[in-house]
Amino acid sequence: MRGMKDLQFKIDGPILKKGVPLHIALNTLDNFQSIIDKSYLVWTSSKRVSSKDREKYFIQVREFRQNTLTTFFDIIIQGAQLTLPLFAAIGPRNIWDYTVEAYKFLRLVCNAVQNDQQTQYEFNSNGQTIVRIGNEIHNYYAPVYQIAQLSLPHYQNLTATLSPEKITNIQAGKIKTEEPDIQLTVEDKHAFDIPTRIEKETVKLKCEIFDFNKYKNAGRLAVKIEGQAVPPGEYKFTIFGDQDHVDYIYSMLKPEVTVYCLIELKADPFGGDKVHKLHITGVGS
Repeated sequence: MRGMKDLQFKIDGPILKKGVPLHIALNTLDNFQSIIDKSYLVWTSSKRVSSKDREKYFIQVREFRQNTLTTFFDIIIQGAQLTLPLFAAIGPRNIWDYTVEAYKFLRLVCNAVQNDQQTQYEFNSNGQTIVRIGNEIHNYYAPVYQIAQLSLPHYQNLTATLSPEKITNIQAGKIKTEEPDIQLTVEDKHAFDIPTRIEKETVKLKCEIFDFNKYKNAGRLAVKIEGQAVPPGEYKFTIFGDQDHVDYIYSMLKPEVTVYCLIELKADPFGGDKVHKLHITGVGS
């Protein structure tokens, strides 16, 4: 059995002074484990941590402390099953180190897109990823890029819990170091937010509307034809203005409809822009 010990995960804030609300404890611990899991998944080229994986790789909590939610934990890899070539070079310490590097990478690129700075990537055959932001050049090992992509939603979930009245600090790292490896405070609440913008020109799309909520005037559609203003894929949409939602309900009965919409783009911190949502101004046949 191999393990990395003397790590802690801690959240603090006024809401914890009289006890730890269970839903907050479960939410933060689940997202934190998911963040570490991403390093394991990238190194094993897996899509999810299976029950068999959990027999040989897991986070072991040794102690909980009150007044703050503080857990002392170890990253454990055990069993003779770990014969994959990758594990000749990867262990619990590497998993943690890559988790921390992915955190730093996300802070860097999310800050760049928030400040409207162009991020360029170069992937070298030697396993390095070069990140260019303006005149700055940053180097990372290739897995960091993938780990960061997978981890971003979980960091967004963690920062969503931050507020002066409830949770003011989330941190993780080695117990004996002065500065935590990962730290999120109230000032970091929007550190992982990705800005969006709505294009000014209305575009025409042929698509299939397969889901619609008449109470929210929102749904999902699928673009299947290549060469349109939006690439093939499934997208969320809202209906723009005071339109009759009945048209959208009937549209779900048809294999294909024409919609007119404004495209909302998200500044992807991993390069380029991606379609975030469609705002439909009208639907045809």
